[in-house]
Amino acid sequence: MTHELRFLERLRQGVASLLHAPLSLVGLYAERETPREQYAFTLREPYPIVEAQLHRLGFVRNLVSSLKYRDYETPPETTVASWVRYPEGALASDHQLHLALYAGADRSMTDVYAHWEPSWIRHPIRHYRATDVDAEKGIERTRSLFEEAGIEYAVLPAEERIGHDAAAASGPPIR
Repeated sequence: MTHELRFLERLRQGVASLLHAPLSLVGLYAERETPREQYAFTLREPYPIVEAQLHRLGFVRNLVSSLKYRDYETPPETTVASWVRYPEGALASDHQLHLALYAGADRSMTDVYAHWEPSWIRHPIRHYRATDVDAEKGIERTRSLFEEAGIEYAVLPAEERIGHDAAAASGPPIR
């Protein structure tokens, strides 16, 4: 099912890129930088496999999210997908766990960035203003979900994961 939504993901990325400049003229945005402190872990699997795992963990593709990018790489790299999990269901949750996926240079690994934030459905203004965004809580919840599911991950230093060079292949022990 997730592969059927990839077209919509590409459409979301294109629309966000087109809207960002006009929105920024009035103080709004359609693109945002993903802060380094939101890095949760790296999975030694390509993002299509990661997407299937996310689906099994109760995440859904977030097609209304702003386009995320990590600007500390040259050239800036945009997410391959945005996913969200609502702990009490989409309509009942006051908060959501938001993940941004970045694919490695050879597409064999996936970096996962996470944060906990107000639900865009129940609290759209707080969500859009990015108030109460908690990277630490998002990372803790994401790692816990993956550990409970028995999905192995590695926490790599930025210099090893950005661009996924040869050093990343020998990275630290997998958790």
